[in-house]
Amino acid sequence: MTASVFLSYSSEDRQAARSIGEALTGFGLEVWLDESELGGGDAWDQKIRRQIRECDYFMPIVSARTEVRHEGYFRREWRFAVERTLDMADDHLFLLPVVIDATDETRARVPEKFLAVQWLRLPDGQSTPQLEALCRRILAGGAPEPAATRTPPPRAVARGTGHGLPPFPREEPGQRLRFFAHVIGWLIQAAWAYFSRVPRWLRWIVYVWGAIVLIQHGCSSPARHHKDPSTAELERLKTLADRYQGSSVDYARLGEQIAREFTDASPAYPGQNPILAVPFTAPPGDTAGTKLAEAAFTQTYGRLAISHHGHIDLAPNQAPVADVAAAVARAHGTRARYVIFGSVSGHGSSEALTVTIADVDDDDTRWTQSYPAATADPVRIAAEVDAKVPSPDED
Repeated sequence: MTASVFLSYSSEDRQAARSIGEALTGFGLEVWLDESELGGGDAWDQKIRRQIRECDYFMPIVSARTEVRHEGYFRREWRFAVERTLDMADDHLFLLPVVIDATDETRARVPEKFLAVQWLRLPDGQSTPQLEALCRRILAGGAPEPAATRTPPPRAVARGTGHGLPPFPREEPGQRLRFFAHVIGWLIQAAWAYFSRVPRWLRWIVYVWGAIVLIQHGCSSPARHHKDPSTAELERLKTLADRYQGSSVDYARLGEQIAREFTDASPAYPGQNPILAVPFTAPPGDTAGTKLAEAAFTQTYGRLAISHHGHIDLAPNQAPVADVAAAVARAHGTRARYVIFGSVSGHGSSEALTVTIADVDDDDTRWTQSYPAATADPVRIAAEVDAKVPSPDED
């Protein structure tokens, strides 16, 4: 039975394909070309699939024209052929790639399977002694040189690095996202391959340094990790705020109790933490204003202590401040990045509590808000201030 060869090519290479087909036919092989076998009413796709399933050899024609084509039915034929090889023994040769111009096979946009076999070069589709020798071996009943005994394909050598790296991924048409994912994986493998070549003592230094960084990241700067107070904590904080309302609140004692009950930490002292809280103030003799200022400050300080894991300083025994300049001046003696202060001002229906967050480094207001005394809710004020406090490492 005469061996059959399926020729797969781009329409731009039709003339070269005809020349190759004529040469194969002249050597006594059965050749299938779509233009000679398919009639106008045939089911084109189904017949091509059947021919690829039944042919003895598949000969894809590669050229500069196939390289520039992102899409083309010939690429589907190539995939059909590659799928068929999945059911073949590893040493059975089915694919016979042909290149008809100066296209570099190590860089050609072809399936990986094509690179596992020797390619034939047939300039402009003209017959060569190599093609004749191949056909004579097939006709004599001997298969071409099996893929298992081939020299590693030039592409694999070119894409490697000689340092134990995997082959660099190649992009298939329509597979861009998959290609990028493979590139990322290749970069990781390449980095690890190079790192593995570093002296062991140096690798151990890197390991220890990485462990220290992880430990410091997990155990230090707790203020960076915001913690929302639970309902139970908010209820306890409200009870504590009610207990500390009065004309002479001991804020130092308040700070110690909040640290003990809510943060499981020692009370913070100025100079250690990124946030400085200054007790809110009210005009002398303004009982209602003082009560609002004390309640709002207790709620705010307690909530910030919970959400920032106790990393907030308290300035309890100094005169209160009512403007940004005074607040920043107070904070300059500490290592605080932000200072929070508030004051009640106005009379009657215009009385309001104004709370401000100032940036110590910039000597500027970061956020400020006024709350009418008649409707001010200390719990809501504390929640809003907590939401507005910047992260300690925010620019």
